[in-house]
Amino acid sequence: MSFIEEINIDIDWRMSELASLKTIPLRYNLLPEHKGLLIKYAVPSIYALWEGFVKNTFGFYIKEINKLQIPINEVHIDLLTHTLSSHDKLCLENPRINYKTKKEFILLYQTTISQPLRLTDKLPTKSNVNFDIINDILMRFNLKQLPKNEFNDRLNKLLNFRNKIAHGEKSISVKIEDIEIFSKLVNDLMVETLLRIESGYNSRTFLKTV
Repeated sequence: MSFIEEINIDIDWRMSELASLKTIPLRYNLLPEHKGLLIKYAVPSIYALWEGFVKNTFGFYIKEINKLQIPINEVHIDLLTHTLSSHDKLCLENPRINYKTKKEFILLYQTTISQPLRLTDKLPTKSNVNFDIINDILMRFNLKQLPKNEFNDRLNKLLNFRNKIAHGEKSISVKIEDIEIFSKLVNDLMVETLLRIESGYNSRTFLKTV
């Protein structure tokens, strides 16, 4: 099974979960307050499906690229920068870092550039995969960015709702229409992200010669 097929299977499962989150509050004869609770707490679940998709999908992509054993001098600078910048020892100019720590980083750097690329699976999601963060992740893998006019406002709205609910704010009102909008948003994001990964892999955008 190819990594693209694995991602597609994961997307199918997440789309099924999103469909259930939309329909369960409407399917049963619930008390209004119970229905409202299901609708409200569907928001963090929708976000969790989105963040989980990002981590899983790029995990599959990283694993696939690592299989290629690409020499460092053939790797695109964005991927190499992502790998090295994920190490805590990179901040060499911090005055609190002593010489021993700096030397450890230089050894790490020397080891990294003397062997094939080994991408780290650490991603800067910060449990807040908003529009800027998903585009930052795409940039790290030299993949096409998501269009701001299509996704920025909708994704940031999802994050705003999710954060307020997660922090226990009582004032926020969530309607079934919001769940429908957020579910479609995540569906669209998953498809568009996969298209970018598949295109990038086929075009070998992880290589600096592309």
